[in-house]
Amino acid sequence: MELDHVVILVEDLDAAQRQWRDAGFNVAPGGVHADGLTHNALICFADGSYIELLAFRTQAGTAHRWERFRAFPGPIDYAIMLHDLPAFVQQVNGRGLGYTPAIEGGRRRPDGVTIRWRTSWPPQGAEGLPFLIEDLTPRELRVPAGEHRNHPNGAQRIAELIVAVNDPDRATHDLAALLSSAVMSTDGPHAFALGSAMLYICRLSEYPALARRGPGPASLTVALAGSGLWQYPNVKG
Repeated sequence: MELDHVVILVEDLDAAQRQWRDAGFNVAPGGVHADGLTHNALICFADGSYIELLAFRTQAGTAHRWERFRAFPGPIDYAIMLHDLPAFVQQVNGRGLGYTPAIEGGRRRPDGVTIRWRTSWPPQGAEGLPFLIEDLTPRELRVPAGEHRNHPNGAQRIAELIVAVNDPDRATHDLAALLSSAVMSTDGPHAFALGSAMLYICRLSEYPALARRGPGPASLTVALAGSGLWQYPNVKG
């Protein structure tokens, strides 16, 4: 099972794109989501994973599931890529996870191309679990390839994702049930492999800067060409 993407909420999409380009990333235009509430831009990597820069299109409050994060820009969610999502949801819900039935979504790219997918979401109150996504249109339409995956700073892939939760043992149990895999490390943060990325489950109290926001992704690390690493953001301490 592979990491599809990490969602980073930003206050102003144009400003965020400039900041990430200034940091050496190639930023591809995304488009407006089907509900009209959000729009995005993508930072795509050689292994097929990507970072989604997402912003709300209105200052008014919405019923969007990420509305609660509006005051806390930064990493807010992550997704796992699946095939035959309805069958997978039925399977993992048999393990007691409580994912929602798959629902369709999409966005319209700036070039007018409409992209469709379906998603399933963990139950309210679950900590550490990703949402699940399956493409209904060719994935290359959603995740651009070619020159879009070449970055001036040599970025190759998401190497690490740290997710902070109140109860690491419960989150680890649920993730093991979702991924059908054993914990790779129990000496320190609990770890899982998501394709070429590593997922670490940490205790929220270790990240005081996130205390008001609550559980969710804390930071990610991007592997650069050679042995370099680039972390975003530094919220610990």
